[in-house]
Amino acid sequence: MPDSWISLPAGVLIATMVSVVGIGGGILWMPFFIIVLKISPESAVLTSLLIQTAGMGSGTLTFARKKQVDFRLVICLLIVTAPGIAAGAYLSHVINPKNLEFVLGILALATAMIFVSASHQYGDIGQDRAQLKNARKFALITGSLAVVSGLLSVSIGEWLVPLMRSKLSLRMQVAVATSIATVFGNCVIGVLFHFLLGSHANLPIVLWAVPGVIIGGQIGPRIAIHINERMLKEIFIFFLTLIGIHLIYNSF
Repeated sequence: MPDSWISLPAGVLIATMVSVVGIGGGILWMPFFIIVLKISPESAVLTSLLIQTAGMGSGTLTFARKKQVDFRLVICLLIVTAPGIAAGAYLSHVINPKNLEFVLGILALATAMIFVSASHQYGDIGQDRAQLKNARKFALITGSLAVVSGLLSVSIGEWLVPLMRSKLSLRMQVAVATSIATVFGNCVIGVLFHFLLGSHANLPIVLWAVPGVIIGGQIGPRIAIHINERMLKEIFIFFLTLIGIHLIYNSF
């Protein structure tokens, strides 16, 4: 694809944005693939998952070295989310592509609303490890959210971190690290299921995007301390809203 090189600067921008704002990249990669590069939703999902696997894998390694990941909780969450990811991967092959665009548009608007209404607590008070018996209480919710991850490669990290903070009483750093490790596992599982179902990724885009993601992942944390976080989130909300409206309009 002649335009696949655009994925390099896009990867830098998207990875920088998500590392500052604190979300998964799928909610931005999918619209970029569908609207800008004009690739099919089915191919876009696997392409997005492969790119996120590289980015989240790098983050997981970093956090694991710092011993901030609750791996027992990660394993528990992966067991719960695997069936949902499989169901989502299957649905991506049977649902009309226009309907996938509509669902993605709704998710973009929902994510924007979450950022409008959420009051993030950045204090680092809490535990280093979760009680698994408490985590099991939210298995149904987490498994249901995983369907969206398998369907559209959208990360469940936006929901996991608040859950880990408010319900499992984890410290913020541990919650973020554990969420990233879980999303990495979800991406690997999603890639496997999509491959088994016969999906094809756009490899030139992946090869261009991965270096961009690695670069952006290093830039984001460095500039986060020098910018107005509220203003950045307002810009992010504005663009997500525009993307959501465009995808919904384009699906009809």
